[in-house]
Amino acid sequence: MRTILLCGLQGSGKTTLISKIGTYLGERSRKLAIIIIGEGDTRLDESSLPFEGISIQELFVECVPCSLRFAVEKTLKEMAEKSIPEFVSIELEGTAFPVQIKESLEHMPFEDLSFLLVYLLDAGTFSSEIEKLPKFIITQIRESDIIGINKIDSTDMAKVSSIRYMLEAIDPGVSIFEFSARDHNEGFGKFIETLVGN
Repeated sequence: MRTILLCGLQGSGKTTLISKIGTYLGERSRKLAIIIIGEGDTRLDESSLPFEGISIQELFVECVPCSLRFAVEKTLKEMAEKSIPEFVSIELEGTAFPVQIKESLEHMPFEDLSFLLVYLLDAGTFSSEIEKLPKFIITQIRESDIIGINKIDSTDMAKVSSIRYMLEAIDPGVSIFEFSARDHNEGFGKFIETLVGN
């Protein structure tokens, strides 16, 4: 079970990305469980992903580490009782730390359980100056396996390069993808394929 833990500020395109992942997997008849913490960037329900094997659950909990961890674990257990998914995508809100969620799920008895920590950002609004970033964002970036620089069409490439340089300073060696999810360009296609392990 490949579990994608997705962080990013509101408006970065997290829900849109999850929808695209759902479409990609649904068209290939793969099973995906989606857990959205809070209200998400946009509304996502099973009518927007009309594929067999796709299940969606929203969680509204205070972003307190212990309560959030237990809520995610309980929800995943309940979803797996109906149908064990091959993929799980968890959209985390604001200040949540994905490593804590990962640690609470690692012991669950699912076959081939693996985790991918992903940070998504909006190139148009994200600061390229480390000193302007809140500590929780720096921590989320540092803990990420993959970073997606989204909405590159909303700014110039000089700023995109500055953001990339800053990200590499925070998390040397991290895989970084640049794309515009709205346009579904080649970079975004490679990003999706990397997330699902193709």
